[in-house]
Amino acid sequence: MVHCRLFTPERYHRPVPARRNPTRPPRPGDVVLTGWVVLAIALLTLNDHVLKAAWPGVVTGKLSDLAGLAFFPVLLAAGWELVTRALIGRRGAVAFVVATGLVFAATKTLPAAALAWGYALGLLQWPVRALLHGGAALAPAHVVVDPTDLLALPALLAPLLLLRARASLPAPAAPT
Repeated sequence: MVHCRLFTPERYHRPVPARRNPTRPPRPGDVVLTGWVVLAIALLTLNDHVLKAAWPGVVTGKLSDLAGLAFFPVLLAAGWELVTRALIGRRGAVAFVVATGLVFAATKTLPAAALAWGYALGLLQWPVRALLHGGAALAPAHVVVDPTDLLALPALLAPLLLLRARASLPAPAAPT
């Protein structure tokens, strides 16, 4: 029997390293510090506060959607981990990604959902606006209902893969 190294099962089932430093186990909340997650947060911030004002249009609008969908489930998972002091599992990873997709779809297709999301964002942004602008009033953020934004939903694949890979890593040892 002839063996070919290209088609051996081991070639296709090699474990993919999920972390650069495999000696340090993951800790609750540290997933948000993954390089591309930090980049997505920075891109969303830059796009929403600089690029949209300079070049309003379809590209900057879709760029915000892609960046937000790429990091928001990871942010939710990190927050959950910090509150519960435990790492999320594979089901938790799927739940955060699905919840993000459902809320995003609702806010982009239903005006009432967009208004509710605008008030939630406005509440989160209010302390910063109050500090920077001297007691600014609570106001909803501007959320555009645009069903074409649903084209960005495949961006949820990146956080799903990251969170599921992280969920398969060994949990940190309990402190002694």
